[in-house]
Amino acid sequence: MNKIIVFLPLLFIRASVVQQPKASVINEKNIHIPNLLWDLKALSKPPEVKWIDQKQGVQALLFKALNYEGKPTEVFAYYSNPDLIKGLQTSGTKYPGIVLVHGGGGRAFPNWVAQWAKEGYAAIAMDLSGRNGDGERLRDGGPDQTAENKFQKISMGNLKEMWPYHAVADVILAHSLLLSMPEVDTSKTCITGISWGGYLTCIVASLDSRFKAAAPVYGCGYYDETDVFGEFLHNLTPGDRKKWIKNFDPSNYLSFAPERFLFINGNQDKYYTLVPYHKTYGLVPHNRRTICIKPGMSHSHESGWAPPEIAHFFKSILDKGTPLISVDSVFECDSNIQLFYHSSIPVSKAMFYYSNDVTSRNDHRKWSVQKASIDTLHKKIISNQPKGTFQFGFFHLEDLNQMSVSSEFIINSPS
Repeated sequence: MNKIIVFLPLLFIRASVVQQPKASVINEKNIHIPNLLWDLKALSKPPEVKWIDQKQGVQALLFKALNYEGKPTEVFAYYSNPDLIKGLQTSGTKYPGIVLVHGGGGRAFPNWVAQWAKEGYAAIAMDLSGRNGDGERLRDGGPDQTAENKFQKISMGNLKEMWPYHAVADVILAHSLLLSMPEVDTSKTCITGISWGGYLTCIVASLDSRFKAAAPVYGCGYYDETDVFGEFLHNLTPGDRKKWIKNFDPSNYLSFAPERFLFINGNQDKYYTLVPYHKTYGLVPHNRRTICIKPGMSHSHESGWAPPEIAHFFKSILDKGTPLISVDSVFECDSNIQLFYHSSIPVSKAMFYYSNDVTSRNDHRKWSVQKASIDTLHKKIISNQPKGTFQFGFFHLEDLNQMSVSSEFIINSPS
């Protein structure tokens, strides 16, 4: 049974009366997609809000979203900022903002919001399954995260009844709401998402020009080429599969993204596999992308929000903090493999990971590793060529602050 929530009249006031700054309207000029599925001008407007709980350090709310199956919907979310998390009155300080996007089987995590509020951000995390904070279906909730809503419903012909359409819209609306908060610095907002949330981050950050930086974790495009999601797509008719890829795959949007991106994944992820991942980050220009492949990284929400590189990356862009190591191209020679880099913090560790396993699924692929030498004078990393050939490889670097990045994957053609 759904809980009955009583809303006090005063709780409607806070976000709904704030005038929308002109700068908070999405700039669509670089999005060259005829008949774009989403109305970005409408989604730029802050949604109506009902505050459920404004007494806690992490507050609960509902915001109005798009119609689903002919009926209005509402989305549950958590919100906090550095003042609230400390139990203080509003200080008048402007804070950077962050939108947090959960993955499959996830929800709006209050502890994730609290983590970023303690980091100095005004943070919002919304539920993308039509549920409240207790995991119960909302009376006016949107589509749940089922395979039918994500993939199979495309056969019915109405793309606006599908989960990806609503999830993208809900994330953009959450950003519009965040930008309407008087304590948020509208020139400093960013987004990170995990798994399906990483997938959504790729699309949303490509469409919503108001973000300054994005950090998709695991999620990527080219879903038809992944080990797991590819099976769902290949069970569709060829026409429906083509329609899904055209409208809902991040590969059709990332080339329009104006933001700086940090792509984080493991080298053995079950869901977001090596080749489509490599193709995905390649859609963002080299000078606007940083790659962080973490060897053996597990797949979970907790693992996805744990990397310290995410906060470090955002700070380097929003507040001109110390940047992560910048990795240039990798060069393969007869006897060695070389990588040039730039870093204001000395590189303390460099390893080269490689694999010749082309038969195993991505999560079972066998990798080998060898130490690489660091030439600090010439800002160069050198690894001996592995004995024999290798099909896949990447450098993993770490600086003295234990912040890591990687090279892009090296993918050699089978001999």
